[in-house]
Formats: sequence, structure tokens, C-alpha cells
Amino acid sequence: MFKKKSLFLFVASLLALTGCDGGNDGEVVRLQVWGPTKEGEKEVYEYLAGKFQEAHPEITFKMGFGDVSEGDAATMALGDIDTAADVFMFADDQLANLVQKGVLNALPTTYANIVKGRDLERSVSDASFTKEDEEEKVYAFPLASDNGYMLIYNKSYFTETDVESLEGMMAKADKDHQVVIDMGNGYYSMTGLLDYGELSYDPYTRVHDTDFDSVANASALQGMIDILRPKLDKGFKSINADDILADFSDANGNKVVAAVTGNWNADNIKEELGDDFAAAKLPTYTSADSTVVQMGSLSGSKLVGVKSSSLVSAWALSFAEFVTNEAAQLYRFEQIGKGPTNSVVYNTPDVLAEPGLAALDAQYPFSIPQGKSVGESFWTPAGSVGNFIVNGPANVDGPQTIQEQLTSFVQAITSAPEL
Repeated sequence: MFKKKSLFLFVASLLALTGCDGGNDGEVVRLQVWGPTKEGEKEVYEYLAGKFQEAHPEITFKMGFGDVSEGDAATMALGDIDTAADVFMFADDQLANLVQKGVLNALPTTYANIVKGRDLERSVSDASFTKEDEEEKVYAFPLASDNGYMLIYNKSYFTETDVESLEGMMAKADKDHQVVIDMGNGYYSMTGLLDYGELSYDPYTRVHDTDFDSVANASALQGMIDILRPKLDKGFKSINADDILADFSDANGNKVVAAVTGNWNADNIKEELGDDFAAAKLPTYTSADSTVVQMGSLSGSKLVGVKSSSLVSAWALSFAEFVTNEAAQLYRFEQIGKGPTNSVVYNTPDVLAEPGLAALDAQYPFSIPQGKSVGESFWTPAGSVGNFIVNGPANVDGPQTIQEQLTSFVQAITSAPEL
């Protein structure tokens, strides 16, 4: 789902923040931080780093900010913990591996209690892990609660009633006004079952437990096949919405009128649609056995971790807490629209009125936590199911029915991985 950067690119983009130099002759603390520069994240970081320096005038902070996305941070930290940043932003689906490999320690009790007292329960859960024979503990600071997806659509084309069901959308979509779902991408491909079937993951055995191959689930996906496959390129397109944002625009004739995508695309699509921008939870669809099924999703949080081997761990923890506190999350939302995990900020009128975040909130009851529900073995088999839904059998020797495809999927994700 994410593109990997090389360590060379990180080193090349390491930025010294002169604004974090207190200019005194006292103690000097050197702190390295990893985070993305895109979408204004670097500017927010620089502002908060400056505020942190102001709060501690007795210390001179020498800080470096490396352009490392939340998706790449764990890979780089696990690759070489010695050169990893003291503080880094990462997606919660990486937490288990970071804890198991010793990159992250449980937060000290004082900080863990701060997190539990101020953040959304679901984000606290995303930041927590249960080691074998131990109770669950908090290992990171919640940063953002918008790591999920919803439906974004053109409200001049679809009404609120239209987008309640997949059938309603397909009835109006045509070859020049298409609905986009990237069904070949395991992140989106199982939307038909994520709220309908059962799925869990054991990070120690690295195997899943699921009923996705049940008759009811096969019937559900057969219903999705019956809806989508006849509309392929005639109202439905299986493609990554990230790559066709301009197709929402009037200038391009609104070739795309709706997409299942994440809040990271909301601002760009707003620029294309203007007042016609709208967002909602994912639609329902009707199973082949006539059951109405709510499309589900994966959800999660962005977190801030502190490297276990940091030589300045006390200051690293203090800084991580500072950049995720209530004031920092409010500033982050105001500047770049990121969904807060802080309970107070999350429930402010401006956050509740933001269409993309409101849609994610509406979808949340029909989502499962990505970090605790799926492992690495999930993605490729899930993509194969999505491709089958759209295109049918991949070859004459492979699964010929959706039931067979789901059986193959379940076998793949419930088998112990080769060591």
C-alpha cells in the first residue's frame, strides 16, 4: 500500500531546524524526528517544535526532521534501529512488529495514563499491544484517527439517497460518469465482507481466523459480482482513486463521480468539485440470497513512537507527548485538516462538521481495526478476491467460482507462513 523510500533519501532530506535552537549556553539535546513532509506535515512539525523549545528555554534543542512517511517508518527502524530517529510517526498496523522486535517499549505509566485519559478509546486501542502472558499496554502516542476510507462523491450527480446503496449508484453511473473502487488492492477489495464476516489475526503465529469462505459470505460477494461486473467500464472502474483525482473535475467532464478512498484525498477532490463535494459512509448492497449487506472497511490511527534505544528517551517521550496533546492536535486539524484522536478536539463543532471526517465517523461502526485484524499474508490473497469479483477467473486452473476463490483466500491467510 505504501511506497518505500531508501535511507539515502532520508539522509538527503534531513532538515536542521534552526527555530529549535534556544540560543543559550545551557544543556544541548539532540533529537531526531521522522515524519512525512507532504500535506503540510513538516510545517506543522516545525511550528510545534518551536513551541516545545519555548516551553523549555533552559535547554537548547538541536532537532533534525527526516522525510519518512508513516508507512515507511517501521521498515526503516526495523532495518537499522541504531540509525532510526528518536521519535517517529507511523501507522498503527506496524505496532505489533515494532513491539515484538524491541523497537518500542511500553510507555511509562505516567504517559500511558495521559493517553488513556485524553484520547479516543479506539485510538488508545490502536496504540496498545498485548504481549504473550502480559496485560495490554500502551506503546505509542495517538496522533490522528483518520486512517480509513469512505465514499466521496459529486452531489450534483448523486443524491444522498442514491449513495445509500451500490445498486442505486450503479443505476445512475455510466461510461462517462464512473464510480471507482480499487478492487485489485487488498486494502479495498474485501469491503463486501469486512462488516459481514469474521476476521482476526494472531501476531505471534501470524495467521488469521476467519469465516470468509462460508456459504453466506460467498453469496454476499456473488451479489456484489452481479452488481459490479456488468457495469465494468460502463459505470464502474477498478482503479486507484489516488491516480485519477483530476477526473472529478468539471474541466475533465466529471469522468469520475464517486470513489471509495481515504481522507488523504479529500482536499484534492474538494479542489476539483468545489461546492459539489460530499462524503458518506460506504453504501449497502444486496447479497445473492437477498440479504442487505453493509460494505465494511479497515480503520486505524496514526501514532507517534519513541525508539527504545534513544539516548535522550526522557526528552523524546516529552516531545512525543507534546506534539500529540490537545493544543497540538487542534492546531494540526486547523492547519491541515487531520482527524484528531484527542477526545476534546474530536468533538468540537468544526471537526464534526468536516465532511470527510464526519463520513469516516459514520463508517467507523462498520469497520474493523486494521492493526489488530490483518497481517502481511492478507493483502495479496485479498487482492485476488477483488480481481475475481471484477474480472472473473484469472485462469482455467484457478478458482472458477467465488466460493472456490474464497476457499483459496482462507487457506492462504490461515496457513502458518514459511520461516
